[in-house]
Amino acid sequence: MISFIQTNFTAIVTFLTLISNILFVIFILTIFGNKNFKEKTYKFVHKNIAWILLILSIIAVTGSLTYSEIVGYVPCDLCWWQRIFMYPQVILGLIAVWKGDKSVVNYVLPLSIIGGLIAFFHSLVHWRVINASFLACTSSQTAPCAKVYVLQYGYITIPFMALTMFIYLTTVSIIYLKANAKERGNDSYA
Repeated sequence: MISFIQTNFTAIVTFLTLISNILFVIFILTIFGNKNFKEKTYKFVHKNIAWILLILSIIAVTGSLTYSEIVGYVPCDLCWWQRIFMYPQVILGLIAVWKGDKSVVNYVLPLSIIGGLIAFFHSLVHWRVINASFLACTSSQTAPCAKVYVLQYGYITIPFMALTMFIYLTTVSIIYLKANAKERGNDSYA
């Protein structure tokens, strides 16, 4: 089983990332273009936000741990910073599901935004848009931040997969907050 994961994990996960990116773009376009879809989405997210956040964060953490603990890629400093902002979200999601407390969004959203900014910067380093030679971790012998373990479809790297999950968490959090404001009568679904 471990051999199968080591051999096939990247192909499977990067393909799923590609498909999820395409579906996300369609989802966003549909939300802006179809009021009925938007209202149904907002209601669904408002009702199920704790489960959605928990599932997304578990997927992200599972991927992260699979790459480091099974595939054997050593996380760099920027990877660790992304983990710092992702891993607590599993605990927050579990507590939210257990307690039925949707206010967890107030904690998940800033973690996702900050983690997403770090993942975006790290993606730019991997795509060679930014020369990160000024970072101490770039010269690390153990795990240099500029080392690209995965590059599929011309853009999907490990930091980009993290960025994808941070974007999804941020998006559902914002949808929840808008839906919650609408339910309280403070806003429309606009």
